Amino acid sequence: MANARGKEIDGTHLSVEQANARGFLHRDYIAHCLRWTKICKDMNKGAAYRTSDIIDVGCGKDMPLARTLMTSRMAPRSYTGIEWNKMDVPSMFDNTSFKPKLIQDVDFTELEFEDESFNVGVCLEVLEHVEPLKAIAIIDKMAEVVGPSGVCYFSTPCYDEKVGHADNHVNEMTYEAVGSLLEARGYHIVEHYGTFASMKDYKPHMDEATKVMFDSLREYYDTNYLATIFAPLYPEHSRNVIWKCIPQSIGPTVTRFPEMKNYTHRLGSSEKWEDLLSV
Repeated sequence: MANARGKEIDGTHLSVEQANARGFLHRDYIAHCLRWTKICKDMNKGAAYRTSDIIDVGCGKDMPLARTLMTSRMAPRSYTGIEWNKMDVPSMFDNTSFKPKLIQDVDFTELEFEDESFNVGVCLEVLEHVEPLKAIAIIDKMAEVVGPSGVCYFSTPCYDEKVGHADNHVNEMTYEAVGSLLEARGYHIVEHYGTFASMKDYKPHMDEATKVMFDSLREYYDTNYLATIFAPLYPEHSRNVIWKCIPQSIGPTVTRFPEMKNYTHRLGSSEKWEDLLSV
């Protein structure tokens, strides 16, 4: 089931040039930046970046996470970017001691890493661009590569039937379905946050104190910025969520979401996830 562009794997990426071409930073690109800085924030705790071996699946043509780590002076012990598109390592790394490795023009699920090990897995804004079975394969492969002692970050849009889906997205899942899928594949969800949300979705759920803060900030910020400021508080009402998880290859699986059988797998299709999970 391809997307509106006829693609089963869509290699679309969002660059800062595209963001600037709009004349302002749209909430989508702001959310991208905040995802990268969230990972950097975690990497900075206890100087964890010094012992971090990162694999970034769908790293993007600009390698933005690697750029953010470098400019934040948090170069990890190793960084490997995996990219479906053809690309080169950005020239900004030419004269730096931080040399990110790039494996490009490949399918991550078909790679073998016999001589490499990773303890941080990153897969941001990828799952919505691939067919459901491929999304499952990516999630499973990440758990295999990172292992139970590591940590993984996933982010993807949350499907809303009232809004519809982007034409370049092959596989949009609801918030509940994403959480259930991660748990069904053996992950323990440590924390998760909305990365941007529509005012109409999150405002009805505010308590009085948050409403006062919202009204004060609204005097200055437009809805574009408010979308990213308040989304972390309401992941279940957000249009996009980042999930921090631990692969649970050993020990019991902790679940917080209903079983996957309750959800269709993409874009309102009647086909159930449980049918795919049995493959």
